[in-house]
Parts: sequence; C-alpha cells; structure tokens
Amino acid sequence: MNNAKELARKKADLAPKQIEAWRNFSRTVFEAGALDEKTKQLIAVAVAHVTQCPYCIKAHTPEAMRKGASKEEIMEAIWVAAAGRASGAYTHASIAVDAMEGNMEERLYPTSTPEMARKKADLAPKQVEAWRPFSNAVFSAGALDEKTKQLIALGVSHVTQCTNCIKGHTKTAKLKGASNEQMMEAIWVASEMRAGAAYAHASIAMDEMLKLDQ
Repeated sequence: MNNAKELARKKADLAPKQIEAWRNFSRTVFEAGALDEKTKQLIAVAVAHVTQCPYCIKAHTPEAMRKGASKEEIMEAIWVAAAGRASGAYTHASIAVDAMEGNMEERLYPTSTPEMARKKADLAPKQVEAWRPFSNAVFSAGALDEKTKQLIALGVSHVTQCTNCIKGHTKTAKLKGASNEQMMEAIWVASEMRAGAAYAHASIAMDEMLKLDQ
C-alpha cells in the first residue's frame, strides 16, 4: 500500500469541495458543547468498533487518551459497543419470532411487549440467562458512570440501526441525567463516525486506483 499521507492527499485532491466540507463537519461534531471532548471521543471509539474501522480505532483511541480518558474508560466504552451489537441482534429476534409464527404481513417492527420477550426467552433460555448478567455488568457504573455508558450506547444503537435499542437507551439516558442536547450530540458523533469510516476506507480504493494507473 502507498504511503498513508500520500494517499490522504490524493483522496483529497480528487474531491476537494467534499473534503473541505467534511473536515469542517468533523471539527464541529467533536468540539466541546453539551458533551465534553473526552466523552465524544469515547463514543467515537465505541462506534469505531461497531463500524469495524481500524483507521478510526487507531485514530480515536489515542485521541481519547489525549482528551483525558483512561485505558479502563476506553475498554469499558468498547464493552458497551460489544453489548450494543449483541443487543441489536437479539432485539431484532422479535422479527424472526413474528416470522416463525407466520406473521409475514405484519408491520416491519413488532411491538415490544412482555409476551414477545417471554417468547424469545423461552426459545433460548440458557443464552438469555447468560446475557442478563453480562448486560448488567456492562452498563453498571465502573470507570465510566452510567449516564456516559448510556450516551455511548445511544450512539452505538444508531449505527446498529436498532429501533428498540434507540428507544430504550434514549429513555435510560434521560433517567440517568442526560439532557436532550447531550443525547443529540452523541448521535451526531455516531453520524460522523459512519461517514468517517466510509471515507477512511477510500484509502483502499485509492491504492487500487493507483495500481490500475500504472
């Protein structure tokens, strides 16, 4: 692969208006506002593990540390991302259960009810029994407080695109003391990270373009 800085320059040269607008967007998202810069970087680290972008992980991990995050805080943020991915999959099992029961014409997202939760749990009781203490351990206060973990989870849920996760973490973040402004800034960090992951991977495309031009 070509030199990273050279690839970045060539990517920027191919779409100068877009990169200028992107850089301004990114700077704005990560500026301190309702959320401080450290919290935003912790959200970014977590989301980077959901987008599975190695460029983003390598960039935002040291940046989080520069903004004051400890290694323990960073690892707890990563565990929130792990739980968020698992939760998104299990939450969507409601759709699978609906399909198993032949409800193919029902609305796309079945209503979350105690009855649906029971049905899912009855189909895999050991896994659900193991999941609950794992989730509790992830979201209980540790190096990070519960509010911060919920803000991270809210950002993550917008990347996993889990409707019920978004609703659940919005409500819980509010209960843990997060303001509407803080929640929206967390969502914008997730948005920036999705775009950033796509653009970061353009280095691979750029490298291939250069090979084809030879």
